[in-house]
Order: sequence, then C-alpha cells, then structure tokens
Amino acid sequence: MNEYRSNLRERYSHPDIVVGVAPEFGSGFEWLLSYFDGEVAAGTVFHENQLVQIGWMMVMLRADHHGDLEVWEPRFDSVPISWVRGATTTLRHLMLQRETCAQLGTDPAFPSLRQSGVVSSDFFTSEEFCMERETSNERTDSGWLFKAQEQRSHDGRHRSLFELAVARSAVIPFLALPAGTIVVHGRKRVEISLGDHRISSNSNAFLARLLERGNQ
Repeated sequence: MNEYRSNLRERYSHPDIVVGVAPEFGSGFEWLLSYFDGEVAAGTVFHENQLVQIGWMMVMLRADHHGDLEVWEPRFDSVPISWVRGATTTLRHLMLQRETCAQLGTDPAFPSLRQSGVVSSDFFTSEEFCMERETSNERTDSGWLFKAQEQRSHDGRHRSLFELAVARSAVIPFLALPAGTIVVHGRKRVEISLGDHRISSNSNAFLARLLERGNQ
C-alpha cells in the first residue's frame, strides 16, 4: 500500500494524517491530504475516531503507535459498517462519481453514505432498475428514489445509501448526480437524463463500461 503523509506535526503541532492507497492506482495522490491541510491551517483539530466525509464516503481517523491519525474506510461486504485501513475504495468511488457527472456536464452533488433513499420493495429483485433524485431539505435524506424499471409495487421505505450500495453496487457511480437526474439501468442500456440533456450507453463509452460492469 502506498502511503501519503501530511506534514502537520511540524507546522501546526497537530498529528500527521496518513492515507494509504492500493499500489494499483500508482502515485500522485498527495492531493488527498489537501482537505486536512486546509482545515488544520484554519484551526480545525482532528481527533481519533472522528468521521470525515470524502466524496460520498465517510472515513474514520484512527491513531497509530506513532500518534499519527490513519484514514480507515468502510468495507463493502457487510452491514453495519466494518472498517479497513486505507482509502482505496474511497478514492475509486470519488473518481468514478466525478467522471459520471462530467459525462453529463454537471458538478457532483455528493450525498453521504449515512443518508437514506426511498426504496421500493421490488428494487432488489428486479434485474433492471430506475433511480431518480429529488430535492431534499432534510439532513438525513439524500433525495434518491430507487425502484424497479417496471415498478409493480408502490410501497417504499427509507434505507441507508450504504446498505443499498452493499446490496446493489451498480448504483454507486450515479449517487453524486444532482437533483432532477433520472437514471435507467437496463440489461442492454444505461440512460441518464437531467432536464433536456440525455446520454446513453449506446453512444457513450464510459456508460457502456458501467453497463458491462453492472451486469457482471
């Protein structure tokens, strides 16, 4: 694992932040520390077991035997959350969601994995699904609605975005799309629309790769 370490102890007498990233990503991810550098420079003090949002992910800071604060991230294999050292999945999701938004020509509107979405009872049993984001003023509600593409049931209940992502990872690339977005994920096509703008996996190579991955 490649490690990136801040220089906060020397400059601010604050524990250094350590971020581990899988070697498959190569190097050049010092920018992951820029948030922590800016916050500490502004007077923020980070502490052990603190949760910090990066993109839609929540990471936890844990003290190591040097007194530095290591970044730990959620594993996506169980509910409730269990934690693993590093930020590989956090980085992967951040890059993936940013690129999805870029394909649509919009800025990311990251929710938090602790927020909820409204899920119909047939969402998990349908091969094809639809997700639509509404404006929400509630702190715990992401605004996302999840249902089967051919919805047979009109009931729905709130479930955490983390729980949804563990159960159906194909939703993850689209979670940072803004209110007003509709995503239709079929077996042969993915289509995203926002207002008058629409893109499809039929003509968009990035969406075609997402479709292939989601069908695996």
